Amino acid sequence: MMKFYNTNGIPTDTPGEDRFYIAELMNGELGFSTGDQSYEIEKICIQLRDYLAKKIFGDIQTYHSYFSTPIFPFASLAGIDAEIKLSKEDFEILINSIKDKERFFRLLYYFDVENLIGTLQNSVLETKYIIGNFYKTLNNNSFLVHKDLTVVDNGIQYASGYIVTNITSLVNHLFINLYSQMDFTTKIIYEMENLHTIFSTYPKLKSKDTTYGDSKKTALREMPGSIYEMSDTIRMIMYLRNEIVHNASIDSIPKVYQNIKNKKIIEKFILLPDFSNGKIKTYKNRKRFFNDDTKLNEILPTLISEFWDKLKFTLSEIK
Repeated sequence: MMKFYNTNGIPTDTPGEDRFYIAELMNGELGFSTGDQSYEIEKICIQLRDYLAKKIFGDIQTYHSYFSTPIFPFASLAGIDAEIKLSKEDFEILINSIKDKERFFRLLYYFDVENLIGTLQNSVLETKYIIGNFYKTLNNNSFLVHKDLTVVDNGIQYASGYIVTNITSLVNHLFINLYSQMDFTTKIIYEMENLHTIFSTYPKLKSKDTTYGDSKKTALREMPGSIYEMSDTIRMIMYLRNEIVHNASIDSIPKVYQNIKNKKIIEKFILLPDFSNGKIKTYKNRKRFFNDDTKLNEILPTLISEFWDKLKFTLSEIK
């Protein structure tokens, strides 16, 4: 039997109407009811690989011809793929042994840039996995000291502890992950706009130290509809990621709240600090005000959907 994990933290055996939910399939896969754009983003990334191959090799056929030399595909993935067991020292010896270095360096560089695209794809899939497990964890746990033992018959109580730490780690990973997608998208754009054309030596990536903040160096800077347009969604992701990285958490004591009615949990939620137009509300040293009852589990589907809309548009605009 399929299980359905809902934004209110209460699982059901049937899907809810007109609302977001996570469906756990028979094989254990967690699927979105709506808003999953990971496959569309993956399709654009495949197109970017083809575009990259044409820019570096002239056409796809020439790129494929490189694999007629068996050592090329093996060596081109050394230092990138764990399947290739080769030390740094042996890799240097291998480079020196290859006569047609111009072709080999061209292939190495292609896979270096291609690896940026692959890393972005993996990050998007991680986001899907994290969100699925976030709702599964929220739905499948009561967060009570003892099962079915509530402190109040009616009202709100909160829980902390091991399981809360577990779900908080998913939240932390999520926002770090989303920000990484903005970093890697910027790397891809900058590298694509400044591709190496001379391969007498093995070139370093020009985007090696490029981050999201360097978008001003690209043609897509501040483009409306892109991840570089300062929307409420982008501001919130940036703030929460920075808060997690620099201050370890979005709350001093991570909590899951539970709404109880007649000794039964009817809702579970995690609160976010108060925001205004995507900016955190602060007063001098105080920046964690909780007055607006902004529930992360309620806003997350829309936040992710809007972010992926922007990411998809940004990637499709790469020239």
